[in-house]
Amino acid sequence: MGAGQRVRVTEEIRLPDREEVPGDEPLSAAPESAVPVAVRLTDGIRLAVATEEVQRLERALSVARAGLGGLLLLIETVVQLSWPRANGAPITLSAIYAIAGLAVWAWLRTHASTPGFRRSLQVFDILSAAVLSLMGDEVLVLVGVLAIYAAAARWSRIEAIATAAAISGLVLIGQLATLMLSSTRPDFDGHAFFFRMSTLFLLSFLFSHVTRRGKELQDETLKAKAMDRALVARELHDGAIQSLIGMEVQVDVLRRRATDTPAMAEELSRVQALLRREVLNLRELMRQMKPLDLDPRQLLDFLAESVDKFRREAGISASFVSDLREISLSPRLCAEIARIAQEALVNVRKHSGASNVIVRLSLDGDEGRLVVDDDGRGFDFSGRLSQEELDAARKGPVIIKERVRSIGGSLAIESAPGRGARLEITFPNE
Repeated sequence: MGAGQRVRVTEEIRLPDREEVPGDEPLSAAPESAVPVAVRLTDGIRLAVATEEVQRLERALSVARAGLGGLLLLIETVVQLSWPRANGAPITLSAIYAIAGLAVWAWLRTHASTPGFRRSLQVFDILSAAVLSLMGDEVLVLVGVLAIYAAAARWSRIEAIATAAAISGLVLIGQLATLMLSSTRPDFDGHAFFFRMSTLFLLSFLFSHVTRRGKELQDETLKAKAMDRALVARELHDGAIQSLIGMEVQVDVLRRRATDTPAMAEELSRVQALLRREVLNLRELMRQMKPLDLDPRQLLDFLAESVDKFRREAGISASFVSDLREISLSPRLCAEIARIAQEALVNVRKHSGASNVIVRLSLDGDEGRLVVDDDGRGFDFSGRLSQEELDAARKGPVIIKERVRSIGGSLAIESAPGRGARLEITFPNE
């Protein structure tokens, strides 16, 4: 099997010099080392690109949910203290709503926001808006407003209108049930109900228009940034990289002439290696700055080419292994998988000291798996850690963890210090 070549396999392959290690050995802190400016710049850009908009949106909505619940709790408490005969049920419900917002915010700090999780939150918001609105306090309609805004921000106008319709339907059913079950037969104010629910429908149109326009402006901004990054990448290629390559050639000539002074030749060799490393860092920076729009049919070839390019540039034996013939993933998921693989290879070159690396991609039902296996020095722990354990111990590659969260996946790292490491990324096959 040639290095960098994509092959079809049906069995799992492991590097021959890796051993299984127990997972209960103590962890030690990873030593920090100084890195060149180009490396820090590359890592900063990759981390910025890996930031997930959906995750930030859900965190903001959870904060808004907790703040709104706290505000309603304060208002209802003041009402209850001022008018002791007032209905005290909204106090408990507002407290539950605020606590739910805080719980969601805490959950999202360590977990990814999956599509199913967002749908569950939307159902919770709809039910909360309906129940709180049935309490009879006008201010509780704000919960329905937040639910409609969340639907518009998450999805589109149709979901926002459907949310308004669901809240209206539940409130109407609740009021009709109250009329039928109550012995006092309270009056049903149809005009007030129609006014409130019409307001919700109008807000659904308003919020969906505003959020859609905001997304359009964001897309235009991203396109402009992509053009700027492409311009910077061209300048790096035509300017800094070419200059560094020229300097490396000149240093190599001087090194060859300094045969009679071994100390000088050794120092020139060190400078030459440093220049070569900086050229690789800048090339990786250029690749990260370049927009990546992958079709599912292109993912396998892209990964194979990336691994082959890594083999040529880094001088490390590398292979891409997959038994897949076609892939039915979304373009965004394909792009994230490609970026994760590239980032893992960058880490192997910079930090592992490996001689061999294997990248595997497989799909099994509703789950996909990307594995990067190397025979380098490994991480500073022995055994296998899940993403939650890595977060708790503040270990593992930050950028890869952020990207994995952005696709609703999970990361596990198996490390044997001195014998290599294995990154296993599982992701939903959506």
